[in-house]
Amino acid sequence: MGKITDQQRQDFQDKITFYKAKIDEISGTIKNFSLEIVKNKEKEPVMRFQIANAILNQISIFCSMNELSLYMLGVKNTAYLEKARQLIYEVLMNFEKVVTNYLDVPFNDYADNLARISDFSDKERLNFIKKIGVSIDRIKDDFGENSKWKWSFVEVAARFATIAKNLFDMRRFQKLDDPRELGFQDRRAHLATVQKLLIDASNAYREKFELSTKDIEDLKKAIDCQKALLRINQLLGDVDKIDNCRKQIDVWGSLLEKHIAQIDEAKKKRTS
Repeated sequence: MGKITDQQRQDFQDKITFYKAKIDEISGTIKNFSLEIVKNKEKEPVMRFQIANAILNQISIFCSMNELSLYMLGVKNTAYLEKARQLIYEVLMNFEKVVTNYLDVPFNDYADNLARISDFSDKERLNFIKKIGVSIDRIKDDFGENSKWKWSFVEVAARFATIAKNLFDMRRFQKLDDPRELGFQDRRAHLATVQKLLIDASNAYREKFELSTKDIEDLKKAIDCQKALLRINQLLGDVDKIDNCRKQIDVWGSLLEKHIAQIDEAKKKRTS
């Protein structure tokens, strides 16, 4: 596309006026939700979920503004994309404050946090997960495959997987895993999503380790995601999935030991 004209810029600004107004309106709503938390801590779980949902709406608008820039001006608007990227961390943080960021821990360690959101239906929890996932994918796609933020999205994926896991009530699932029970399909879909997200996050950390950082912390996190998945599969008694997790943990554990040994050997050579 040729040089952007002043008229094109003006037309674009005219178009996004509505979007900017909506973002400001949502910011006001978020502020009100935050004030409610200060006034009444018992409302915090509900208010934080509402805040996260509102921020997700803002992310959608920022992505739409970038896409409009591509359509009208032929260029990405990285400022809008960057704002959307920053906001996804606020979404994750608000959920983590309610359901924790615990990954490879027993269910009982965050059962009390789940009790605080017992009024949220299975469908509502699943819809939150779907909306977060769509937002993350949209931001990644809009930035593109070769974005400088490529590897930072690995952490985002892992935090998202952890939140999805911690929103899932395993006790409720085991008690009501019957097609005749209300919410059966939603609980099954939620569980399948959690399992997939943990696998994806684990593989992403492994890929980051192999192709980018060579940092053993990334390999440890890949293993932790598999361990969290193993806990779930053990509770479900899924023998095949249990075996797959254990094999993956063993393979990556051996790789981790190998790299730690190489690091130790390199240290000895430097000090000798």
